[in-house]
Amino acid sequence: MSNFSVPDILSFTRLSRSIADIKSRADTTRTEAVTGRYEDLTAQLKGDVGSAHLLQKAINDAKSYGSLLSQAELRAQMTQSVLDSASSSANGIGPAAFSAFSTGDETQLKTISTQARGALTSLFSDLNTTLGGRTLFAGDAPDGPALTAPDLFFADMNAIFASAADAADLEAQLDAYFDDPAGGFETNIYAGGDGETPNVELSPGVRVDISAKANSTEIKALMRGLAELAFYDSATYGDAQDIGQAGAERVMRAEVDLTALRAGIGVNEARIAAAKDRYANEEVVLGKLYNEKTARDPYEAASELQLLESQLEASYLLSVRLGNLSLTNFMR
Repeated sequence: MSNFSVPDILSFTRLSRSIADIKSRADTTRTEAVTGRYEDLTAQLKGDVGSAHLLQKAINDAKSYGSLLSQAELRAQMTQSVLDSASSSANGIGPAAFSAFSTGDETQLKTISTQARGALTSLFSDLNTTLGGRTLFAGDAPDGPALTAPDLFFADMNAIFASAADAADLEAQLDAYFDDPAGGFETNIYAGGDGETPNVELSPGVRVDISAKANSTEIKALMRGLAELAFYDSATYGDAQDIGQAGAERVMRAEVDLTALRAGIGVNEARIAAAKDRYANEEVVLGKLYNEKTARDPYEAASELQLLESQLEASYLLSVRLGNLSLTNFMR
């Protein structure tokens, strides 16, 4: 014979359901206490969950732009560093060459020739600088080097200077080598892409350029000037002084042009930094608004959780007592 009456069974069933409900509410409150967010936003916002989703999207967009701009800022800094190194490696060579050619100081001229070769070697290394596995000065083909080995360039220069019949012929050969799209620099030395590095998007529809290519006019002018200083004595027709002085002038003009190139990149670098700060501020403001809509006070959640756990404990105790009800226990 059963120890339970119908009312007892109904009471036990209702209590079981109540325990399950309390346990579910406790689990939800425990999660909210940890995450700091309401689990059921629809109920919390009385159906206006769309506004919260829009705020979350805006926050994600700001984070995404901020991350991309941080990467772009680093790329701009690295580009500036390489261009600064290129200018520094050639710094002082031009004026020193003018002085040496004016006095005919052969020892000084040999030193300048060696320095020019060293500057070219450093320039090749700098222009092949990579960031995150992508070559900075290779245009739209960043997966490979921007320039081939400097030895190839030195061999080409030596051949041109040795074969030139006179100053006009040398000038024409160098013009073709550096400026003609089918010339030796483009076919033998530059290994990057024909297109430009993608611009940086500051906001929808607003882009800035912080790139430079190893075959830019400014860089090729510097290379040509350094080559004239490095190989002037390879010319068989003479006029070493005219070649060297032309190279010195070209190097000094190229340094000025590189400074202008760096200034242009610097302007856009500042715009990137300003945009990054703007998105960071937007993220803070939007985050505050989102928290006002969706955040759960952890102290409030903890207090509610403590109350629910107390209720759950009391419910379990009552459930045990109901389970022990029987005619024998009642008679006692």
